[in-house]
Amino acid sequence: MIVGMDSRDLPTQAELELTRDQALVGLDGRALRRAHQNGEKNRLSRGVYLSARVWDAADDDARYLLRVKSVVLTRQARPVLSHFSAARVWGIPILGSWPREVHLMARGGGTRGSKYGIVWHHDSLPDDEVTDIDGFLVTSRLRTLVDLARSTRFLSAVVSLDAGLSAAYRLPDGQRDRDIAKGELVEAVARLGSVRGCRGARLAAGFADGLSGSPGESASRANIFLSGFPAPLLQVSYPRIEGGEDIVDFTWEARHHVRRVPVLGEFDGKVKYTRNEYTHGLPIEEIVWREKVREDRLRAPGRGMVRWLWDVALNPVALRARLINAGLRPER
Repeated sequence: MIVGMDSRDLPTQAELELTRDQALVGLDGRALRRAHQNGEKNRLSRGVYLSARVWDAADDDARYLLRVKSVVLTRQARPVLSHFSAARVWGIPILGSWPREVHLMARGGGTRGSKYGIVWHHDSLPDDEVTDIDGFLVTSRLRTLVDLARSTRFLSAVVSLDAGLSAAYRLPDGQRDRDIAKGELVEAVARLGSVRGCRGARLAAGFADGLSGSPGESASRANIFLSGFPAPLLQVSYPRIEGGEDIVDFTWEARHHVRRVPVLGEFDGKVKYTRNEYTHGLPIEEIVWREKVREDRLRAPGRGMVRWLWDVALNPVALRARLINAGLRPER
């Protein structure tokens, strides 16, 4: 499986086969269409095909980026990617799977209908809100965050905005990009005025926090808020007696707990136990044991602790029950 494929890893134009290129050498697109019908090739967009072997080896992230590139290759002029498509090029996550459609910003006047796997957006787009990332023209990172805040539901918007505001944000090639302060985002959303989606965008922008450590933590935090619990402190550090520190995803101070003790909360994502950049080559048994020792160490001074996985993070009823069982009180 190809994980985290960026634009430089994508198949070349020779591997992405276009029916229009067939005509240049005296052929037509019938051979490509037959290969698609036989299951040998996948059609990514109108007139663009790719080997089924390459497609099958790609994950959801990589497949969407392949769709984006296939649409870009069919345009006569370089289009400006926006919304989900710009987010994918920037490496900004969303909640759930990527859409099938590629999102483009219409420029130069006129109205274009959305069809053939392309969604056109007709909002005003100043030149300083367009940039080049690995050969793609995309809306700026700040503009992309604003567009996502307007057009996605609260949980997904929070996941995207938290990641876009994070000081740990890196471009897909691993390079640093300038930090975006939360105040910048809030001001940019305020400038929207009364356009469609502005109320949801203001709520998401006001709630966003670059301290969230992962999409799972962001989704959890959003459902904690929607369930009426007090806002936890994020990424609190607890020194170890033997040196070093343990950093905890969520901390509720004693006044929020019926037993008058602090409560620590941890979201556990699967990648912590499966990806080599997190496991450092350790066997799963050793990772689980170290997590148990860490949890015992954090509980020892009389703190409460509650943990959950993705299924609970995305289920506000289950998360609410888990937090109440840990002794937390909803405020509303």
